[in-house]
Amino acid sequence: ELKKDLPEIFEEFADQRRNSFLAIKKLKEQGVPVVGAFCTYLPKELPRAMGAAVVGLCSVSDETIPDAEKDLPRNLCPLIKSSYGFAKTDKCPFFYFSDLVVGETTCDGKKKMYEMLADFKPVYVIELPNRQSEEGIAMYRREIIRFKEELERRFETTITEEAIRAIKETVEIPLVYTVVIGLAAEALKPISDEGTIVQQGWYDESLKRLHVTLWKLRDTEDAH
Repeated sequence: ELKKDLPEIFEEFADQRRNSFLAIKKLKEQGVPVVGAFCTYLPKELPRAMGAAVVGLCSVSDETIPDAEKDLPRNLCPLIKSSYGFAKTDKCPFFYFSDLVVGETTCDGKKKMYEMLADFKPVYVIELPNRQSEEGIAMYRREIIRFKEELERRFETTITEEAIRAIKETVEIPLVYTVVIGLAAEALKPISDEGTIVQQGWYDESLKRLHVTLWKLRDTEDAH
């Protein structure tokens, strides 16, 4: 059953975080499952093809690190401690409402974190190959198929090839994102994060507009 209730500490949050909780709660009330991801290696096409919302879970705030250090070693990566802390304290709306958390084997610290997250959240881990080779590609392909089968089993659905192909912009958006990051690294005005966007379509369109804006800004800088 999909979680639809707000956490007990909801009233303690600032407006922006409360708005994020309410936005994703609205999706859950519409029966939309939420899949949380820690890494870009997650094949988002699969959960999106079954109608799920895919949300990012990695944290860049040190707010919850003290809570995480009650369970995790103090010398562990701050990113891991922060992410675990937000999960443990129910302070992240996206983790709180995730019906499945998907991790990946990018480092030993994350693998240990996933083991501990599994104590209070459904977790699925995708095994990543250690090198770019034919064997590695074959392994990753098997992992993607295994992930698809897990989604179908857990959410009692069928993910068809037609549904996957219907996600037309899945390839385009990561490419646009890569260009945006490259442009932002140049001598341009800083980009500020004014809030996380839940709806994937709205995020995609916003990213495209930012892409165009940065190119225009770059052209203006070059003109001077």
